[in-house]
Amino acid sequence: MLGLDFNQIAILLIVTVAAIIDFKTKKLLNVITFPAAVVGVISNAITGGLTGCLWSIFAWFLGAVIMVYPHPKDKLGFGDAKMMAAIGAFLGPVGLLVTILYFSIFYGMISVWRVASVVPWKQFFNVFFKFGGNVAVLKNDIDTEKILTMMKSKIALGPLIALGTYCCVFFQKQTLSFLGFH
Repeated sequence: MLGLDFNQIAILLIVTVAAIIDFKTKKLLNVITFPAAVVGVISNAITGGLTGCLWSIFAWFLGAVIMVYPHPKDKLGFGDAKMMAAIGAFLGPVGLLVTILYFSIFYGMISVWRVASVVPWKQFFNVFFKFGGNVAVLKNDIDTEKILTMMKSKIALGPLIALGTYCCVFFQKQTLSFLGFH
């Protein structure tokens, strides 16, 4: 067996369910995130006493702040922030930061792939070979509406948060060692 504790098993189940729902609906539901955070705090209070409870609450707050700060305030329901806060409540500050590291890597990969999939690369490179890089010609040849539509479409963050959480649970020690934290 892998030797996972209750918090790790519970958060893996929670993020898996949330990822499936988010993939289908593009929403991370409060009915999942809020109870998860409460269970995480209670679990850490039981296993770590007052210190565990305080670290869990701190990690919950840290997860919310990190995810809320860069968002435009009027466009999102902050389900991703609430989910990351719940992850912090279960895994603590170090686990939360490792999860955010992996989430950021996966989010960057998906973003680059999405942009690369709609750019007409053949036309892009033909402009440089035929016209010496005249960007005015490139602007007329590329369908910018397709690119703008892709940029405005939502990315389901639940699956990416789940992947980050799985990587944290299974590779946290190796990641911290690789980054120089022994």
